[in-house]
Amino acid sequence: MSQFLLRAVLLCLFFTGAGVGKAAPAGNDEDAVGETVSLYLHGTSFNLRSDIDQAFYATARLYLDGQGDLVREMSAPEYAKLFSEENRAQFNGRFGRLISVDVTGTVATAKAEILMPKQGVRYVDVFLLKKIAGTWKIVSKSAYREDAPRHARKVLLVVSNAHQYPGTKVNTGNNFPELAYTFDAFRKAGYAVDFVSPDGGAVPLEMINTSDELLKRHLYDSDFMWALAHTKPVSEVKADGYAGIVFAGGGAAIVGVPENKALQDIALRIYEQQGGVIAAICQGTEGISNLKLKDGTFLIQGKVLTSFPDAYLNKESPVFKAYPFSVEGSIKRRGGKFVHGANGKSHVEVDGRVVTGMNWESSVGVAESMIRLFE
Repeated sequence: MSQFLLRAVLLCLFFTGAGVGKAAPAGNDEDAVGETVSLYLHGTSFNLRSDIDQAFYATARLYLDGQGDLVREMSAPEYAKLFSEENRAQFNGRFGRLISVDVTGTVATAKAEILMPKQGVRYVDVFLLKKIAGTWKIVSKSAYREDAPRHARKVLLVVSNAHQYPGTKVNTGNNFPELAYTFDAFRKAGYAVDFVSPDGGAVPLEMINTSDELLKRHLYDSDFMWALAHTKPVSEVKADGYAGIVFAGGGAAIVGVPENKALQDIALRIYEQQGGVIAAICQGTEGISNLKLKDGTFLIQGKVLTSFPDAYLNKESPVFKAYPFSVEGSIKRRGGKFVHGANGKSHVEVDGRVVTGMNWESSVGVAESMIRLFE
């Protein structure tokens, strides 16, 4: 891979909407905090002391792991000197991304994930920031270290911004179990997950069941919910760096996603140019129904797929009466071979590098099938 292409891929990993060197929108402190943390991530990954110095307040303190159980304390300038000037602007193997931001007045906390795949190490950096003379600066940093897989792969999870079905007042949302179970399976395998939606920002959710232990844990996980409240707009996502893309379900998945050209371009780039995997769960299969390959044929043409079948739809429900829709019909119209399993049970189909799941119960199976294809 050329140095230019490598840098492009890594920049995609680093920045989460607040670009380095750009002024954040006036009054948007959360973006400004993200920009400061992004400066730190960029500087520590490319040995740029100037970026590190700019991110920290002059008298900031860092509390790092020392020998045994001791804490190693140092100043920001001392920390910056750990990054070699001889290798300035060269990638040093640290993949960084912003996890969350919490702003309270003129103080803020933020988290970032640092992956060092060659060493098999993952850090979670925790920052305390202060708004000083109108500029956010890191005033303190500490970190937690753990073992991690020796890769830095990412998966893109597609969600919808739609709150209601078109032409109706019937509410809809993204299937929370599918998001939580899919996210959890990828994270356990060491994959980073980014959420993308057509417009970005917070997305509506449905089917939240706090009697389910995993769903309850994710509902009260501030980092997970921050990611769903700050999904990346499709306009800011590049396909480079993603091993696969998953179109999540829920009623909202059939609105605003299937016809989104930018999402289609990202999915096809991952699939055709990068040899990646395309997946969909339940109604999310509608999101891949319009994908056309370079030869002009539909991606799903001739492939075996699954989704929630017409046979299990409640045609007496207010939702179906207000907005009758058949993903099964869409698959068949595009030349796909539709199959399904028992209601309430996991059913996953894998045809080449296309993976589909019938329902939310199939979420883990979809993620695990994708991981097998990756590896």
